[in-house]
Order: sequence, then structure tokens, then C-alpha cells
Amino acid sequence: MMPRPARPLLLLLLLTSARLTADDLEPTNRFYAEEAARLAALPYAPGFQPPTAFARNLNYDALRNIRIQRQHCLFNESAGNLRVEPRLAGSFNSKGIQLNLLQDGLSHPVPFKASFFKFPQDITTPGENDLPGYGGFRVLGPTNTGGPVYEQFTFGGASYFRGHPDTLNYGLSARGLILRKSGKEEFPLFERFAFEEPAPQSSQLVWHALLNSPSTTGAFRFHSTPGSPAIMEVHADIFLRAGLRWDDVGIGLAGFSSMFWFSPASARRTADFRERVHDSDGLAVATTSGEHFWRVLTNPAKLRHSSFPIQGLSGFGLIQRERSFAAYEDEVARYERRTSAWVIPLKGMTSGRIKLLEIPTANEYNDNIVAFFEPETPPAPGEPLRIAYRLMWCDDVPADTGSPPARIVQTRVGQLPDKSGITLLTVDFASASIDPLPIPEIQMPSGLKKQFAYLKPLPDGKTTRLHLGVLPEDSGTDANQNGNTGEIRVRLVREGKPVSETWIYPWSGVPRPAP
Repeated sequence: MMPRPARPLLLLLLLTSARLTADDLEPTNRFYAEEAARLAALPYAPGFQPPTAFARNLNYDALRNIRIQRQHCLFNESAGNLRVEPRLAGSFNSKGIQLNLLQDGLSHPVPFKASFFKFPQDITTPGENDLPGYGGFRVLGPTNTGGPVYEQFTFGGASYFRGHPDTLNYGLSARGLILRKSGKEEFPLFERFAFEEPAPQSSQLVWHALLNSPSTTGAFRFHSTPGSPAIMEVHADIFLRAGLRWDDVGIGLAGFSSMFWFSPASARRTADFRERVHDSDGLAVATTSGEHFWRVLTNPAKLRHSSFPIQGLSGFGLIQRERSFAAYEDEVARYERRTSAWVIPLKGMTSGRIKLLEIPTANEYNDNIVAFFEPETPPAPGEPLRIAYRLMWCDDVPADTGSPPARIVQTRVGQLPDKSGITLLTVDFASASIDPLPIPEIQMPSGLKKQFAYLKPLPDGKTTRLHLGVLPEDSGTDANQNGNTGEIRVRLVREGKPVSETWIYPWSGVPRPAP
């Protein structure tokens, strides 16, 4: 990868100020804002180094065993507690990107050589022309409270990145930008990163990223604070490429990709020995009006799109709520330790839609869940889309969201054994107090009728179980062949006020037995 000449940071800010407002020059400024605006005015030209045959032939296991030598990590010799470990481009992530350091007012390209890396004996040591460069990086350091050093987060491939609190493991991925143009998904790439030197003994890191794609460019600023939860504050300016309108592209902000194969809530069963396999089991959304809902995730028989209009977004995320090892019985994958992620909007993400895409999958190796925010009103023509949000890698929905007392902790589905054809759905609501019992408010989709519904307290004294029996109105139709047929909604109320999250279940037919 050819280095680029150093560029004074002060000069860049002076150039940027000619076009950007004073608000953009606050500490939340994006280092690459001027460059992103310049590139957006030009025809698309990839800024990455093309993949090589050697890089493409490296599989996941090989890449995992190729590590840069410690002395070539960023900030390795600094007084800080963090180090950035560049990662080699390879396999599906074979495009070479550029890493830079911001020091003493200058932008310094991080040099790249094959000799920086240690290759296993079963891999022939490549020459310089065999490698396209760096493919991403990972950050290692202690928590903000001085805990032991751990891998805090990693960036690698398109605009994907992953993080986790120090108490949990990696799970779902976050995405800088999700794009869909002419019915096809477009994958923007973070082509350049620039790291600010961390303060001495600090566990926080600030870095900038330049995003590029055929339809957009973007300037991102990330500020991370590790711990429980681990927090990233993200600020971005997103530019449409010249000649395009916002109507031409579907934009997904603060997006996630995750995996859901099956759980006790699944209508599609599997013969796997485990009871559930997923990185996330629900989409949670909170609005400024106080509404909170929990959308059960599914592995549908065919592609399923869901859209939830929001006026006043307080937060949303994909959540892994079940934390018991006994619920998964997987001592290798440890799904009970997979992180959740929660987004708190700060700017430009007030009203719009939360969109959810569920893709059929036959195993646990493919991400088949996508969730993101789509803004209601795009910027004026020629103006960038300016957004900011706080991304929390966490255990569950944060307690300070003002959520109602009762949250949904479990959903199960099955059929009654009396051959009535009734499907039984049980939903467990956990709260500090279940006395007196609330009342369930139920909305049924077209074509499905309620046969019975009642609440029963569970022996722990803190959980209320809803038993809901449903039956398709046309008993002669196999609802599983009809695909996506609507959603059931339930919330608990007491004295006319909601006291629980709203449970949303995507009805897709009666449960099918495992093959």
C-alpha cells in the first residue's frame, strides 16, 4: 500500500471551515468532512488497494493466526493504556485500506510491510506485492475503571464493526451505513482511518473514518469508552454523490446485522439438540412518548420486511435477553454471553422508521437479521445528512430509558394436544410486583382469531405468564404456506395505563415439527 503524504491538520480545518458551519468545528467535527464533500462531487473512484490472489485465498482460520508483531502496533510505545493492532486484509475482507495517525497537527500514514506480520509455518511467507495492505484493526486496552486488558472492539470489512462490554463476548455487528439502490444492497467501505493519540493513562480513544461507495461518501468520528456498558459516540456527515437524489437510495442509519436461527418462540422447528441458537432474540424500541415494544425475532420461511413508524425516537437495538447457559447448552459458542447493542439518537434521528429485515437461514453461520433507522425527512438537495448517536454495547435495554415495570423475558409457541388446531403462545412478563394482576390488551392480525387469553402468576412471585390461544379463521389453509401473515400485539395495563413492554409476535402459521 503506497503511503500518502502527511497533511497538516490545521490546514485541513481551515479548508473545511470555508464550507462548514461553526457547529461542525466543535469537538464533534469529522476530520474527513472536507475530503468526503470533495469526493462526493466526483465520479466514484475506489480508494482501496485491490485484493490479491494471496489475500483472497486466506481463510478465516488462517487470518486468525496471522498477527502483526507487537512493536508495529499503534501507540505501543506511548504512555497510554491502549494499543491499536492493524489487521491484514484477507478472505472476504481483502481490500487494502489506509491507516493514519494524527500527531502534532500532522496526519501520518501508517507504514505497511509484509515483514510486520508473523505468518504460521504452514503459510508461505508472501512478498510485498502479494498483500493489498491492512484490512482493519482491533483495539486492546483496560476498562475505564482500570480492569484487565481485553479486546474492546474491531473494525474490518465494508463499514462493519463489533464491540462488547468487558463482561460479555462479541455477538452482533454494527454498520456505519446501510444502502440499497435499484433494489440491490450496496456496501460502503471505510477506506481510511485516522487515530488521535490517546491521553496518557486514558482508556478512551478517538478516531475518524472516511467512507466511500458508488452512491455516497461519509466522514465519521468515533469516541469510545470501554467498560460495562462499552460506549461509542458516533458523529457522521453523509454526502450523496453528484447526480443522485436522496429518493434514489435507501439509507439505513445506526444499523446492525445479527443471527437468529431458532428458539422456543419459533414456528419453524429444527432437530438440533439445543433449545435455542441466536445472537439476538428481540428488537427493542423506545419512543419519547413512553412507548416501549419488544419484537420477537424469527427465522421466516421467506424474506420478511417489517417497518415501525416512529415519531420521537428514544432508542432502539437488537437485544440478547436470555442469559442462562441452560437455555442454550452450547459450551463452545456461549450464546448466553453474546452482547446486545442499544442506540440513543443525539442528532438527525428523531422521526422516521425502524426497519427490520429477516432472511431465511438453515444454520447459525450466516447473519440473517438486519435492523436500522430510516429518517423520515431527507436533507435539502446538496446538503449532507448529519447524524450523531450513542452506541452502547450492553447486556439489555438500559434501565434509564424509562421503560415500563414489566419486561418480556420469554416467548414460547406450541400446539394444544387436543387436536383442536389451536396454537398456544405463552409470554412471560417479569416485574418487581405482579399484584394486582394487570389486564392484557390484545390486537390480532387479519385472518387470525383469539380463542382464549388469561394471565397466571408464576411461582417466583415476580413473573406473570400470558396464555394466548389462537386459531386461523380458515382452518383449511396451511398458514405456513402463506408466508408472512401479520403480527400479534399484546401489552399489560393496570387502571388503563400500560405497565409492560408491548409484545409483538410475527405470526407465520402453526408450528412445524422438526424434520
